[in-house]
Amino acid sequence: MLFSRLRFVFLIGLLALSCRAQSGAPRQVVPGVWFLLGDSSKGYSNNVVLEMKDYLIVVDANYPGRAQELLAIVKTLSPKPVRYVFLTHHHGDHAYGSSVWTKAGAITLAHTDVLEEINRFEPARWQQAMTVREDVRALGETDLERPKQTYSGERLVLEDSTRRVEFLHFGWGHTKGDSYVWLPKERILCTGDAAVNGPRNNLKDSSLANWPRILEKVEALKPAYVLPGHGEMGGGEILSGQRAFLLDLYNAVEEQVKAGRALEQIEVTLPERDENWVPRNLSADIEAEYREITHHQPAGAVEHRWW
Repeated sequence: MLFSRLRFVFLIGLLALSCRAQSGAPRQVVPGVWFLLGDSSKGYSNNVVLEMKDYLIVVDANYPGRAQELLAIVKTLSPKPVRYVFLTHHHGDHAYGSSVWTKAGAITLAHTDVLEEINRFEPARWQQAMTVREDVRALGETDLERPKQTYSGERLVLEDSTRRVEFLHFGWGHTKGDSYVWLPKERILCTGDAAVNGPRNNLKDSSLANWPRILEKVEALKPAYVLPGHGEMGGGEILSGQRAFLLDLYNAVEEQVKAGRALEQIEVTLPERDENWVPRNLSADIEAEYREITHHQPAGAVEHRWW
């Protein structure tokens, strides 16, 4: 009887978490900073809204469907206009809603390496997305709109009397254009997909040897809050967990490559510490690692298919 009650409570708890994960309701992290969880069943990423003195910054454009939802949601958070929509990287769930935002008056902002990756992979990926996503088709556009403003180097700062926001670029990790949003006073870090909470990453465009090194640098910021591109918000454990998973996977594949195993012969069992980040099927991740190790260059630099 006790077991049945506990099982019932556990199932109710899972249901509540599921509903919360699908809702995307804004959660205030600190005054003027909101975290919005994306609906994973629709492929949406998370978003963050930052309030400045006279305007708002939205982190990531998301897919067009979610961008349309966010236009309405943001108005309930603050009457200030969205001036910037910052793209953490070029992937569709973070960038394909760009034209929705610019038509509403915002400026899309990204690192020059994000633009470089967009120019490399588009419009092929956009046109593939059109075959499976109604919200992309509904835009009536044949290519991804490029960022309206870019920056280069390691840092861009937007600051006023209320808040300092730093856009940081440490190099090629999850993608070549990976950019972080850092609020030094509040110690809040937005990671895009450079660090996610759960088995929600795609390694195909990555530099898998360099990615953990970058995360080590990011950990040195010692954030109090980590707001990932996918999965629940948390703290530094998201960064260290993502890094450990990437290191363990790389080392496991590299060991078998050195032993002379072909791709189809490689089998990987990762330690328990990686459990939160391990997908049900590791084959695509193993293939990316194998491509990088055998070609002696970043996996994302070698010609590959996204779908």
